[in-house]
Amino acid sequence: MKDKLEKNTPHISGIDALYYFAQSGGQYDEFYGNIISQIENKRTEFSALNYAYADDDIIITINDIDIKYSGMGRDGFLWFNHEFFRVGFKDSEKAQNIHNIRVQLNAIGIYTLGIKSLVEYINTKLLKGSLLSTNYFPVTRIDVNMFVQHNFNYLHKEMILSKKKNHSANIGEHSTGYELETYYVGKKPFLLRIYNKLKELENGSQIKKELMHNYFLINRLDTRKPIFNVEFEYHREFLKQYDIDTLEDALKRSKSLFELGCDLIKLLDTSSLTEAQINSSNRKRADILPIWKYISTHYDNNEFMQITTPMEKIEKISYRYSLEDARKPIKRQITRLLLHGNSPTLFYFYELLQNAQEDYELRENIKQVHTEYKEGKPTFRDDLKSYSNEGLKNFEERLSKEMQGMNIEDKQFDELLHTYNALHDELAERGLIEFPF
Repeated sequence: MKDKLEKNTPHISGIDALYYFAQSGGQYDEFYGNIISQIENKRTEFSALNYAYADDDIIITINDIDIKYSGMGRDGFLWFNHEFFRVGFKDSEKAQNIHNIRVQLNAIGIYTLGIKSLVEYINTKLLKGSLLSTNYFPVTRIDVNMFVQHNFNYLHKEMILSKKKNHSANIGEHSTGYELETYYVGKKPFLLRIYNKLKELENGSQIKKELMHNYFLINRLDTRKPIFNVEFEYHREFLKQYDIDTLEDALKRSKSLFELGCDLIKLLDTSSLTEAQINSSNRKRADILPIWKYISTHYDNNEFMQITTPMEKIEKISYRYSLEDARKPIKRQITRLLLHGNSPTLFYFYELLQNAQEDYELRENIKQVHTEYKEGKPTFRDDLKSYSNEGLKNFEERLSKEMQGMNIEDKQFDELLHTYNALHDELAERGLIEFPF
C-alpha cells in the first residue's frame, strides 16, 4: 500500500447529518396557516411591484427566526432553508400517514452550534406552538462519520468485502494521475461513502470552507495533507431493524452504528495476494486493511457531543442575498451571451447596474407611497411639495414608464393611477404642464 498505517492516526469522530420528523400538535393547523399566509403576502407584494421573483426570494419569519422558502417538494412538503438547517411543513389533511414536520440538520449548523444545541434550538424555538406536548421525534436518517488523515486514493472494488453488490467509484483525472474523490458502497437504506473531504470543500461555500478548516486545525488534522471522510449513512428502514426509533435513540447509539458499519463492510489488504487470488473467492482470506482496523476501533464522539451553545447566545440569523449567492446566476447569463456570440463590455455592466439601482429606488418609493396611502396618511401630496421642479419631472417620467408595463385591469394599476394623479396635480399647480388650450 502507498500509505502505511501510522500509530495514532489523526482523526475526528462525529455525526455529519441528522434528519427527523417532529410530531405536530393541536395548534399545528394555525401554525401552518400562518406560513401559507406569509408566502402569499410576499407573492402579492412582489407581483404588485412587478418584481420578477423566485421561490427563494420569499423569506418568512417563524417565532422570530427567518427562513428562506425553497418551494414545494415532490413529497408534498413546503421546504425552507436556514443557515443551520432545512425544515419542511405539509398540510395536515394530506398524506395523513406521514408526520407534518420534517427537519434536516446541515454541517454548518452541526459544527457551529453543536448537534444537541441545534436540535434544541429548532424544537424549542422554531417549532414552538406546533408540536405535540409529548415531544416525539422519529429519526429518519443519521450519517455517522470519521475524518481521517489518510489518503484512500488506492481504493478499488476488489478491496471491498461486503454483502452489498453496489460499488461505484467517482474518479477524477488530474495532472498527477487518477485521484479518488468518492467511493460508494451500497445504496439506501444503508451505504458507505469514502471521499476526499478537502476536494469536496473546494466546491463548497466560503463559510463552510473556513468553518471546516478551522475545525480540522483545532482537532490536530493537517489541511496540507489528505483528509478523507469515512461515512455510514443509515435510513429509518434500516435503523428500525436495530430498535432505533427516535432522535434520542440514534444519538445515544451513534458509536455502535459506526462500529456496525465497519463490521458489515470491510476493506481488505490485497497487497499480499496474487492477481488470481484477488479475482477468486480466496480474496476473503486476506487480512483486514490496517487503517480499517484502526478506524473500526477508534470511533469516539464523546467530545463531539459535548460541543454546545447556550440558547441565549444563539442570535437570530436572517437570510440576506449575498454577492456570492448572485455570482453563479450572473455567470450563467454571461455564458449564455457568449454562446450566442455577444460579448458584454464593462460599460454594459455599469449601465445595467445603474438602471437596476434606479428601478429599485423607484419601486421602494412606490412601495412606501402604497403603504401610506392604504393607512390613510395624507403625506404623499405634502411630500411632493418638497421636490424640486426637475426632481418632480424625473419622478413623473419614471412612474409613467413603470405604469406602461402594467395591465390596466390590474388592481395595483388603480392605486398607481391615484399616485400619478397626485403627481400630475402638483406639476399642474407649478405650471410645469403645457395644456393644449
